[in-house]
Amino acid sequence: MSHIPPRKDQVEDKERRFYVCAPSSIYLQLQQEAIQRGTDLWTLGGSVLTAWLEAGCPTFGTQDQPPEKSSSPPPSSSPLAHEQGAGQ
Repeated sequence: MSHIPPRKDQVEDKERRFYVCAPSSIYLQLQQEAIQRGTDLWTLGGSVLTAWLEAGCPTFGTQDQPPEKSSSPPPSSSPLAHEQGAGQ
């Protein structure tokens, strides 16, 4: 019968490679950026993911966009519009 190993006080934080999926165009852009930064794609990708996690995993992209403006105009702030009544 096996047993649960005890916890270690210090665990070595080894660098690991793992795969992610992205469109070919993104892969190419990351490769080019890595070359411009004098590093490789794996190291750049890991640095980006590390920074994202340390920033608290912020949401990027379309979800951060402000809501679209309504096609109808806003209500009038003119006192005359309220006194005369709508549609009269």
